[in-house]
Amino acid sequence: MVGRFFINYYYSPINANDCHYNFGNFILLFAFITVLFRPYSMILTVCEKFNLPDIQSVKPLVSGLINSSYKISLNNGNSYFLQRINTGIFKNPAALQKNYQLIQQHLTFNGAMKLPELVKTATGNLLYDNHGEVWRCFEFVKNTYSPTAVHTPEKAYEVAHCFGSFTAVLQSFDSTKLEVIIPHFHDLDFRYQQFKTALQNAPTERIVQAKDLIQRIEDYASLVKKFMIINGDKKAFPLHIMHHDCKISNILFDVDTNAIRCPIDLDTTQAGFFFSDMGDMVRTIVSSLDENDTRFSELAIRTDFLKAVTEGYMDAMAPFLTAEERSNIPYAGSIMTYMQAMRFLTDHLNGNIYYKTTYPEQNKDRTINQLRLLDLLQEHITGKKYTVA
Repeated sequence: MVGRFFINYYYSPINANDCHYNFGNFILLFAFITVLFRPYSMILTVCEKFNLPDIQSVKPLVSGLINSSYKISLNNGNSYFLQRINTGIFKNPAALQKNYQLIQQHLTFNGAMKLPELVKTATGNLLYDNHGEVWRCFEFVKNTYSPTAVHTPEKAYEVAHCFGSFTAVLQSFDSTKLEVIIPHFHDLDFRYQQFKTALQNAPTERIVQAKDLIQRIEDYASLVKKFMIINGDKKAFPLHIMHHDCKISNILFDVDTNAIRCPIDLDTTQAGFFFSDMGDMVRTIVSSLDENDTRFSELAIRTDFLKAVTEGYMDAMAPFLTAEERSNIPYAGSIMTYMQAMRFLTDHLNGNIYYKTTYPEQNKDRTINQLRLLDLLQEHITGKKYTVA
């Protein structure tokens, strides 16, 4: 049994619907390297703790940038999602599970989306701590898939409506019951202060090389002032329970009908401002190029996708937004794109210690990409070529 498991673990082909990202040979190589550093005996031990017997195969799911995830397939046809939580980022794994249960219960009570079920250990716990490595397990929902990109305005509308509906259903839930998973997650002033600290501590050579980008970030500081206005008026800009990681790969679709089943990956779901989810979708869906693309001059905003995202989100959330929030929706994409540009540049100045990179200047290039997108979004809002102050 162990010999067959070893073969399946190291050589089972990775299906695109399983790993959610299909980057061809690079992904296969990355997955192979990943499993080399995860002894199969460890996986067997963890599976045993979650009462998962008679394992047919284990497939690394290489889409995540934070946690390490695996699809566990049993000989009885059932599959499970096993995940080692990165406790360097998520310092309170129990809070993740508590929040998930509370949200799941609320959605079920209101007859809304059905989330994947949590799987308990043989002793009835939601987590297994193996000498400091914390693991959890979910059902792997049958006949579902998660695409990696939005290819049509119609799909963009569906994605935005899904995440908007998620927050809309949670309007009746007491957000104070949720644990704060990552403090200051989409706090633009906090990110700006991190940027300033990086400037103070970065090597002179890095600062000189990035001086033009540093100036661009400073030129857009009016967006920090806009955030401060938002943050200072809780009546006009109340907190909502936001998903905070709105990308199409965090939605399960039905294999047969292509209909949306539910959002997934609720780790960063917590109270936040109106611009977070809408802005993140504008940033990731509306841009014609991925944030890692270096063809900066070719980057454009797809206005039909922008219209679809806005309509999809507002069709779900408009009744729950204040007049001030609705009037500022056009700036959601700009705020989140500026924040991400700033975070990329901050990480570059800090020596690439947060985001995974494949070459030394990647965070710098990501900053250029996001600032180009920000320019285009501002031009779209004003109707004229945008020049930062």
